[in-house]
Amino acid sequence: MLDIRRQALRHLTPAGSHAGLALSQMLNTHEKPTSKEIHPYTALISRIADLKVSPVYAGAFNRWKAALPGAVLLEATTSGPLAIGLGNASPIEVGLAIQHTYGTPYLPGSAIKGLLVRVAQHYGLDEEQKKVLFGTTENAAHIVYWDGWLDPASQQPFQLDVITVHHQSYYGSRGESRPTDFEPWPTDFDDPNPVAFLSVKPGTKFVLAISSNSENSADWVVRAAEMLEWALENLGLGGKTNAGYGYFGDFKVTVPERPKSPKEQAEEAERQTREVLGQAKDASSLSKIDDYLPKLEALEPVLRKTSLEAIKDHLTTMKRWDLEKRRCKRIQALLEET
Repeated sequence: MLDIRRQALRHLTPAGSHAGLALSQMLNTHEKPTSKEIHPYTALISRIADLKVSPVYAGAFNRWKAALPGAVLLEATTSGPLAIGLGNASPIEVGLAIQHTYGTPYLPGSAIKGLLVRVAQHYGLDEEQKKVLFGTTENAAHIVYWDGWLDPASQQPFQLDVITVHHQSYYGSRGESRPTDFEPWPTDFDDPNPVAFLSVKPGTKFVLAISSNSENSADWVVRAAEMLEWALENLGLGGKTNAGYGYFGDFKVTVPERPKSPKEQAEEAERQTREVLGQAKDASSLSKIDDYLPKLEALEPVLRKTSLEAIKDHLTTMKRWDLEKRRCKRIQALLEET
């Protein structure tokens, strides 16, 4: 059955292939070649590195963004290679975080949260603030850290990467070799052993989302995004950060417009009402009130009451308040709804 799946996968066009599926199903052998042939690990990773993101992924990405209308979005581009999920199960022994459905690299939300826990001390957060951002063993956090998705504009996110073990025999014995043993201490005469693995190439863009369903949490979400931006630029995400992996740049933070509170909506309506009444000073300009009334009708009755009363007083002062008039009937009906 496994061979049948491999044969079917080989007939897929490169643009339509699934990197995760190819990685798990298309390795023919674990045996090293006996000649100068390319190692099967290297051959497989080279093919995966040439794959392009599936055309259907862009639609999924847009649906994901649309499902998070209140989230703060952080766009970030890898400034070097990215190796995240190295410990994930993989036939080539070195894993990578690849989305199961679409075969694209992603940034696990758990890794993002863990990175922010590291940076909390840099920002001087106290225990109560940490509880809000990260929660405790007894209570969940007020902030949600979603998986970071690959931007569809990054069409070829993977690359063939190499890590070289210079002293394989020494490391294989866990450092227990002695100069008198068959395998001596590591020296410059040891044969290096280059090992191919898959990583995300520099210049790959991701979109990260942070949100909260708690009341009065908008400022906390923005602060978490600011902390994450600093962490990605200065600490890096994933493995091999000491070797320059996992760092990001070219940030862009998108903060959704905060819904106005009822008090703010009422104050805005009152301000607009004063502007309209300042323009409606004679009979020829009263149509401005008619044009403005639909905006008040869209508000909750309690939020428009003060503005409607101001309009009624204005018309009364102008001696234009007459319930036989259509305009006045409309205003009175709205007032009675409150």
